[in-house]
Amino acid sequence: MYKNLFSKRELIIFIVISIGFLMMPTMFMRDISSQQNFYQQPFFIRITLQSILLLIFFLFNYFILSSKLYFQKKYIIYFLTLIGSFFIIYKIPELVVKSERIQQLTANTTPLVRKAPPAYFLWAPRILMYLCMVLISLFLRHNKRYQEIKEEKQLSEIAYLRAQINPHFLFNTLNNIYALTLQKSDYASDAVMKLSKMMRFVVSESSKDNVPLLQDLDYIKNYIELQKLRFVNKNSVDFIIDGDPKQINISPLLLINFIENAFKYGVLDDVTHPIKVYITIDNKFLELYVENEIENIQFDNVESSEVGLINTYKRLEYLYTNRYDLKIHKDKNQYIVNLKLNLND
Repeated sequence: MYKNLFSKRELIIFIVISIGFLMMPTMFMRDISSQQNFYQQPFFIRITLQSILLLIFFLFNYFILSSKLYFQKKYIIYFLTLIGSFFIIYKIPELVVKSERIQQLTANTTPLVRKAPPAYFLWAPRILMYLCMVLISLFLRHNKRYQEIKEEKQLSEIAYLRAQINPHFLFNTLNNIYALTLQKSDYASDAVMKLSKMMRFVVSESSKDNVPLLQDLDYIKNYIELQKLRFVNKNSVDFIIDGDPKQINISPLLLINFIENAFKYGVLDDVTHPIKVYITIDNKFLELYVENEIENIQFDNVESSEVGLINTYKRLEYLYTNRYDLKIHKDKNQYIVNLKLNLND
């Protein structure tokens, strides 16, 4: 969806592999190449069909089986599919085109020693070629997946450092802390500690693949508490965490973007229309519900917010494929986010 189907480098690799597969019949026929019209011989036609089926399965394994079965850890189904595909690739051509290869190999032998080649003589090269094809396909797919995740992680880390503790939030928080110090409020030191913990988490933890869910929730708690410093009505934010987050991991800063947007564009400091943030944890299933009324004004940084949401959606696609359900409802007055996430490793 977000990337080209394959890169130029992959295209070159596929072309080279395709040429190799399509040239195999000619290489197998080298010992009878002196015969006329050998391209019309049953053995050549059968090997050609096998090579075409191998090439088709190579692409099928690369684009579909690896992502739908192998990377989804459905190893038994994947293994059975490989076995079934192997027999389809090598048996169908034999049924369609009767081979005369064995007769050619044994035609000049005496009746006393004439016999069919042993089974391993015929099947060992086929199995070896098939395994090489599967391993090369998986290796290329592993490499592509690694590069995609690496690139996405780099983009996400840059987005975090620029957006999660963004200058607007940082300046507002520092101004609020400064006001608290002028009032000699006891909340000033607590606010400094919360901000310090948030910055430490972003700098030291956001680059990790997974962090304890407790740490990520602490970041969210501190963010909301610091936002409430500028509110007169502390009850204008309804924040609830229900469930036990212990011994559960999550990709860092995955939830905060939805919450941050509620404070950017929602109605603030209004107890009649509070910002609602509900996080429910049931075993290793997490649900995030965010609801806010929308201010009837225009914002200059709506585009940056949309980029943040797109990056979050990409991360969900890469890290929690088939393990999340994201629904966003927006109308003129209200914005609702409902994310359900399966955090089973």
